[in-house]
Amino acid sequence: MSKSLLGDLNTKDEPHLAALGPRFLRGLAAHGAGRVDQALEIYNQILLAEPRLPEPRMERGRIRLEMGQLDDAEADLREAIRLLEAGGQWSEDVAENVVQALAWSLLGEVLKEKAATDDVVFGPEEGFVTLIAQSRLAFARAAELDPADATSQINALELSEEQLDAANEKAELTGDFLADLFPNDGPPPAVGPPTGSDDEDPNDGGYSEG
Repeated sequence: MSKSLLGDLNTKDEPHLAALGPRFLRGLAAHGAGRVDQALEIYNQILLAEPRLPEPRMERGRIRLEMGQLDDAEADLREAIRLLEAGGQWSEDVAENVVQALAWSLLGEVLKEKAATDDVVFGPEEGFVTLIAQSRLAFARAAELDPADATSQINALELSEEQLDAANEKAELTGDFLADLFPNDGPPPAVGPPTGSDDEDPNDGGYSEG
């Protein structure tokens, strides 16, 4: 259960939100008790009634992450972040930066998991590097919003190193490191035995018999 979302959800001006507050708290309780399907159904119903609420969307994204539904989880969390950044936070007792940091951190987790899937690991290197970079930026944004979020800070640093390692590995595999060493002239020429012209005098400047 996410303690950052357990605020007083009944104080907004729109009356229909008051009825959704207790349902949202029941969803959190169901998830915390391991009744994942029940929690997911509750969040689905809430979002059908009011799709502008970022917190239920974040929690649905969290469940979809746990279930391995990574594309759907990413879509939920990106939309939740968009709503939060537009001032759409539902709960009132938690600082905006903390809720936004949680959303960015969850997005970072989703992107990190996507980078570890077989399709990405065994696919083009660019896909892996892009997802790692996006995940690192998401964790960095979470740490920036909430400096107390040490986990996101650590993830951002670890993923930065992983991204650099992947880029170096790709460069070694493709030979790009030679282009980096010799950006203007290309790689050095191959070293081989000297060759001479048929018109040259073999005795000029060389050894001669007799």
